[in-house]
Amino acid sequence: MSTTSNRTVIMAKEVGFCFGVKRAINLTKQALSERDGVFILGDLVHNKRVTDELEGKGLRKVDDYSSEQKGTMVIRAHGLPKERVAEAKLRGIDVVDATCPIVLRAQEAAQTLERDGYQVVIVGDKNHAEIKGILGALENPALVVDSIEELHEAKRSFRLLRKIGVIFQTTHALELCNSIVNEMLMMCKEIRIINTICRPVQNRQDDALDLAEKVDLMIVVGSTTSANTVELAALCRHHNANTIHVQNADELDPETYSNCKIVGIASGLSTPEDLVEAVRLKVLSDEPALATTSA
Repeated sequence: MSTTSNRTVIMAKEVGFCFGVKRAINLTKQALSERDGVFILGDLVHNKRVTDELEGKGLRKVDDYSSEQKGTMVIRAHGLPKERVAEAKLRGIDVVDATCPIVLRAQEAAQTLERDGYQVVIVGDKNHAEIKGILGALENPALVVDSIEELHEAKRSFRLLRKIGVIFQTTHALELCNSIVNEMLMMCKEIRIINTICRPVQNRQDDALDLAEKVDLMIVVGSTTSANTVELAALCRHHNANTIHVQNADELDPETYSNCKIVGIASGLSTPEDLVEAVRLKVLSDEPALATTSA
């Protein structure tokens, strides 16, 4: 394949860090500049470039704080179970809570449903850090489902009760949540729903899907460990089969877009804006572009 005409690149309206990621990074940088012995359980956000930079500034990533006698623990943007936070404080460890405020609201919503006597059902990935934090905020076990098949299995095994309270992983796609909730309506007697989907996430998804339908190639930029980026790429692929997911410009193969006249670019919530810009420049580097616009 070869390029035979000029190319237009259309950027999604919002790329780069979301508010919650910016806040978490700023809180961590502040802690590193003011305190000694700053550490974190897991990754602050799901982007290796970001975590490598913070570790270069002195942030230590640990699997367990049992050997930590002092210092400061940063709570990652996805949150931590309350027992782990309480235990750290009992050990005399200072805590900087970088949990995204929207994730905190999801934890509070789950607690409200539990107090009101509902079985808490979370639509999300049970292995995701955010979900583990929500589960850790509750007194009783909650049910986590991420597909209609998992919902039916919970019904067959009598784990799904008749009175349920539903919340959503904050970065989940609304259309997936809707399909699961519609199925719940056929199975349960009473359902209370608190919509915990992050509005900025929803706006980005809607914008990217609209863009994907207008372009010859859709590029989603972000880490392969970022659930919201992986999901965004999958959604875009559903609307445009010619969708690729790259972590940075180095992963771009010029053959992929050599005959594309219009290319769209979107990003995950924890993707640095300069990585997105580097992708844009590389797509345009083979030849002069007609225009670079925003969706």
